[in-house]
Amino acid sequence: MAQRGIPVAQLSIISFAKLNAKDPAEVALLGKAASNTGLFYLDLRGDTGGERVLAHLPEIYALAETYFAQAEETKAQDSRLDIKASQDLGWKKGYGGESFEISRDEMDLMSDSISNFPDLFRENRKKVTEFSAGCNEACLTLLNSLSTDFAVHHSANQPSDTGLKFVLHPSLARLSDVGETLHTDSGTLTLLFYKDWSIYAFLPDANMWAFTPPLECCALINVGDSLQRLSGGKLHSPKHRVTQPFDGAKKRYYLSYFLRPEAALVEKWDAAK
Repeated sequence: MAQRGIPVAQLSIISFAKLNAKDPAEVALLGKAASNTGLFYLDLRGDTGGERVLAHLPEIYALAETYFAQAEETKAQDSRLDIKASQDLGWKKGYGGESFEISRDEMDLMSDSISNFPDLFRENRKKVTEFSAGCNEACLTLLNSLSTDFAVHHSANQPSDTGLKFVLHPSLARLSDVGETLHTDSGTLTLLFYKDWSIYAFLPDANMWAFTPPLECCALINVGDSLQRLSGGKLHSPKHRVTQPFDGAKKRYYLSYFLRPEAALVEKWDAAK
């Protein structure tokens, strides 16, 4: 990529196993990465929970491909009319892509009697729930490593909008046709798996935009707006885009886990506006 003139981000790689072992150097590296760029990789190897997530990854990618391959009228039946404007639950189609999100709270209640889940996910609930639980554990480990003060706002016993999202973004034949997708993530932490060069982020420490390459056995983590707020601005929520480095049409799949604060804290923030 560098030889083709594509700017490549040089991000820190944090060991999940070392964080769980409370290694001081790894905790310090995490704090630096979360403060400087707000973007880093989490290497899941060498940890029992992390290895379990990696083992499920091929099957979860396959589920995403199978789901999005369905006819649009079939997926449209999974649209949610019972959600808040700020939520992305169920199937949604927007400019340039489509998604299906399952909330952690609803996933914990998933049963044959709940109508919010397509048959495909219901039939594979064990894989999906175990994968989601592993992603949640990784996010909470990161949060506790940064500060236990942050973690108290993310209790599994309290309702939140935390969830697992499956995303399809088709690449376009011409890069010039890609629309503007500049944003920051509103939640606490985003854990992202992807196979193609797609995430274009602004790196304030280097004062440049660059692509974050997909790394095997790693998830890309980014700090969200809520964590930046909880930290009093010490941690950085990075600006980024979902795009492509050059011309070329293909389908790109993303598996995103969004850790979000408890609903009570979000309501408190909203009331203070």
